[in-house]
Formats: sequence, C-alpha cells, structure tokens
Amino acid sequence: MNTNVRNYFIKIIALILVGSYLMDKIAFVLLNSISDEVYSGQSIGKLNQFLEIKDELDFIVVGSSRANHHVDVSKIHDNSFNIGLDGTKMAYASTLIKTLSNKEQVILMHISPETAFSESYNGDDVQSLKSKYNRNKAIKNEIDFLKKNNPLQNFYWSLGYTGSILGMIKNIYFPNYDYTKYKGYDPLVVNSNQKEILEKILKRNTTKPCKNKLTLNPIYAHYLTELEIFSKQNNKRIVLFTAPIYNDVCKSDNQKLQKFLQKSTFEYIDYTDFFKHNNTIDLWKDRTHLSDKGAQLLTFQLKKKINIKSN
Repeated sequence: MNTNVRNYFIKIIALILVGSYLMDKIAFVLLNSISDEVYSGQSIGKLNQFLEIKDELDFIVVGSSRANHHVDVSKIHDNSFNIGLDGTKMAYASTLIKTLSNKEQVILMHISPETAFSESYNGDDVQSLKSKYNRNKAIKNEIDFLKKNNPLQNFYWSLGYTGSILGMIKNIYFPNYDYTKYKGYDPLVVNSNQKEILEKILKRNTTKPCKNKLTLNPIYAHYLTELEIFSKQNNKRIVLFTAPIYNDVCKSDNQKLQKFLQKSTFEYIDYTDFFKHNNTIDLWKDRTHLSDKGAQLLTFQLKKKINIKSN
C-alpha cells in the first residue's frame, strides 16, 4: 500500500470516528430529553423519580425485590420512597445511598445473608444504573470502581441507554401508573391459581445443603464499610434488615452476618423467621417473597421497630 492510499484510509477512518462521535452526542442529548420525561416503570422511570426527590425525603427504602415488594413506605412515614428494584443487590443500593446529600434521613436497607457470603457476587447489579453513567458523578464512580462500565461508553455516551429506549418511549405515552401518587412500593397480589401452584411447590423437597465455609464477600464487605463511613459523615441513620423466608433451614449465614454487624454502628433486624409461627399460605407469593397481605404485617412491625416520627 503506497503512502497516498494509506493517508486516504487514515482520513476516512478519522472522519468516521469524528462523525460517529458527534452523532453519538446528538443522540445522547436526544435520549436524555426523552429519559427526563419518564417517571413510570421499574427501571428509568422509578430511578428518575427517586433522583428528583431524594434530598427532600425523610425515609427511604433501598434494596432488591425483597425491599421493593415488602415495605409499604406510606404506612411508615408520609415523606418517604421505596427505591427497591427487582434483581438488584448491594452495589445498586449502596450507590443510590451515595447519591444523597447530608440531609438527616433514615434509610432502611435490605441485605441478604446468602448474597453476603456468596463467592460469585461481583456487583453486576450496579449496571442497572448505567443510563446515568455520564450524568451522575456518584454513579459513575461506583460503576468505574467495580469495573462494570463498557469502555466504549467513555466515547459513545448514548450506549448507557442500550436496552432502555423502547421502555422509555412506552412509559411516556402509556405510563404504568400515576407517579404523583406513587411511593415505590409494588405489592404482590396473589390469586387462587397462584396459591395452588405455590402449595404444590412448597411440598417439594428443594432444600439445599448448608455451606460449611462462610467468608464475607469482599464487595459486600467493602460497601458495608463505605456505608458506615458515609452515614456518619452525612447524617444518615441506616437500618439494615433481612426479609422473611418461608423456610430457612441454614442459620449459620444469618448468625455470622449478625456477629459481623455487631462490630459496626448499624442497626440490624433479622426478620428471616418473622412468620415461622404463622406461616399461612396467604402470606406468600413464593419462598422468598411475601404477598401484599404478608408485606402489610411486616411493614407494621418495621414501623414499630424503626419508630420514626411522621409529619
């Protein structure tokens, strides 16, 4: 290849890169404008609502589906929001807490002993926040820390919206709910057919053997340490809780997590066996999720335990 031909190809590649970079920034601005109109839906809509009101709230619930579907925040405090999200774990919840200002707030955070001692947990759930990677410094820092960012997203910012565009558009024109009345709690209502299926499932013997060796996951340990520091520096009362399980046969992880947390300043409530002596089928959606009926009973107890003065 002679010099002229090589220079020609270099110029073409340079033009493509510059052109794609400019097109990406135009797309990013357009997608931001669309995203900013979305206030319903489990992903961007719920997150947008939380990020807009987070520093005005007095009581916040964070965590996985076992936070989202188990705590009716409206029954605990008037000025509250449940930002629990299905499929997320420690990294997602901790990152959202780190976006908060230094306003005095009470945060109820769900933690799972099983995940805490899991060897495979690697913080992948923080990717649920990727749409805010180039818009929120706290979120960017945590995604970078966990090395969960797509390297191309440093160049092509609009990649953060991959997989979210259709959902955003749908929720603009056909919102799932009236967000002005929404506080983040998503109840699980169980019908008679689902109840029959659950009864059959519960009769099966699906017990897993208990782990002999329990080592706290390093990412879990990192975030517990970080949150303890953050809470002291930013006027946060963080209450950790473990939600009920239908039949928890392994207690060693609960005991070891409780022992670890006793050395911290966190308040910890282990409600794994909350329904052990009242385990009616009506209280459950599946082995690890309560029905709305069960969630209301748990919420009532949490309200008494946390004891926040409501407005």
